[in-house]
Amino acid sequence: MNRRQMSKNFKILRNILSKTRQIEISRDMSYIIIYAFLYKYCSDMMKDHFLSIIEDKPITLDEAFRNEECQRQFKADAFNMFGYYIPKPELFLDELINEKYSESFFIHEFITAFSKNVEFPENSLYGLYFDFIFDSLKHGININKFEFEGENHLIVKDLVYTISKLDIFENEFPFERVFDRICDSNIIDIEKDPEYINSILSGIITSQKTCLDDVYNPFLNDASSLIELARSYGNGMTHIYAKGFDRIRYCAAIVKFFINFFDLENISLDYGNPLTAVDISEDEFDVIVSRIPPITPTRFRRLNSVQNQEIIKRKNRNKIKSMLSESFGIDEDAFDNDPELNVTINNLARKMAAGKNPVDELTGEYEVLKDSEYLFLLNLINSLKDDGIMAISLSQGFLNKNSLETLRKYLTVERNYIDCIISLPDELSRPKRPEVIVVFKKNKLSDDIVFIDLSKDYKTIQSHYSVSGLFKRNLLLTKETQDKVIYAYNKRQTIDKFSNVVAINDLKKNEFNLSTSRYVDTFEGDFIRLEDLKNQKEEITSNIKKLNKKIDMMMDDLGIDF
Repeated sequence: MNRRQMSKNFKILRNILSKTRQIEISRDMSYIIIYAFLYKYCSDMMKDHFLSIIEDKPITLDEAFRNEECQRQFKADAFNMFGYYIPKPELFLDELINEKYSESFFIHEFITAFSKNVEFPENSLYGLYFDFIFDSLKHGININKFEFEGENHLIVKDLVYTISKLDIFENEFPFERVFDRICDSNIIDIEKDPEYINSILSGIITSQKTCLDDVYNPFLNDASSLIELARSYGNGMTHIYAKGFDRIRYCAAIVKFFINFFDLENISLDYGNPLTAVDISEDEFDVIVSRIPPITPTRFRRLNSVQNQEIIKRKNRNKIKSMLSESFGIDEDAFDNDPELNVTINNLARKMAAGKNPVDELTGEYEVLKDSEYLFLLNLINSLKDDGIMAISLSQGFLNKNSLETLRKYLTVERNYIDCIISLPDELSRPKRPEVIVVFKKNKLSDDIVFIDLSKDYKTIQSHYSVSGLFKRNLLLTKETQDKVIYAYNKRQTIDKFSNVVAINDLKKNEFNLSTSRYVDTFEGDFIRLEDLKNQKEEITSNIKKLNKKIDMMMDDLGIDF
């Protein structure tokens, strides 16, 4: 048994997975588990800090909380360091379990103890995001179901107790990795972004960009793509913007950001449709990274035009603010504090936007793109800074679907936006949903595209934080494979049976079909000329005739009539 399997957290994780096999997983169960992980982390982090403050003082934690001076110090430190404050020692999760676990209404006490009592600084984003989780919990579950019905309440109580025994400070199998694995399983009803896709996306971006000031993900999912990008970048990202459209995924993403040490004050999350413009002050992004879900034409077309206008108005608003600041010395705080000034600026921005929709540039043969379900890609590219990069994974159909030929032509020949296309191994993809990675740049310097085929030439390893029963989700691409992809892309190298650099004009020969198999030859074995094949067939046919004639002669000699 390796060290990972001997860790306390790993054993508890296995125990949690085992317990959940006993019950039917529902969305309200998912909310309770997400809340339990948040409560556990917040409780233990704060309690450990408070204990460190009084470590050298002749006073207990209970006594410190009864001391007004200690309370003021606790609260100030908590707001400054953690963004929240738990005002009573009996609200710490371990204390709550010791006092209330045996009571009939424990689940109610568990849900309300933290959500009703935790405090936040005024106008804090921590409060905004935590309240979203608390509100989702309030409206997403039926407490009576777990207090009174059958064995469900006993199982849930046991789960909460088990989660409370996790060690948030363990290094061998970290607390945040336990939550990752829970999200990988069927316990929480979400679809996690695959780690092998996240690793390629983050590798490509960090190899191209030294500045990640403003990063946007229009399809947040479970936030793992942004977290992996931050891990790869190392220095952190100045500000993250993202949109989520599924409530459970959105709640899980908030918890993931928080327990992975992200400052929520530097994260602008929006719960709503990913195709409407994100409400931010910045008008453009350094990086856009995302895993695009399957495209539903009707839904996507309906919202594309709305996003276009919102992007234009956002840019115009920032131009007006910049001009007023530079020309008239208006303080930036005035834009937020003066309602009349804001109304005036918004009206000007709206008038400036009239008649300047980028979609209006789609004329002639490209006019049909105005109704394309993939028009949002153009809107996202338009949201990039001049040196920005967008790396996304999406359905393989984008590369070869006949109805998207005009779109592909526009993105390549007309605008030269596509910089690299990477096919992914079918073995690792979800059934019936093969995916590809496409890299876009707003202002490319070269007139070609790098095609990389990972369908055969790749190696996998098992994740250090693997759990049995999640086989494909435990597999990662080796560093050697990832480095080969990054090298082929950055150096724009043609590597036999792996990558090829294709001039934009050469795409016309394949009617703008961008499937990597059209440009990267991965055939193994010797090629056979048609002439040689024809000769072999004639020789085989001749031999068969000779053999049949010989058999007939033998049958005649034996007097057999067949």
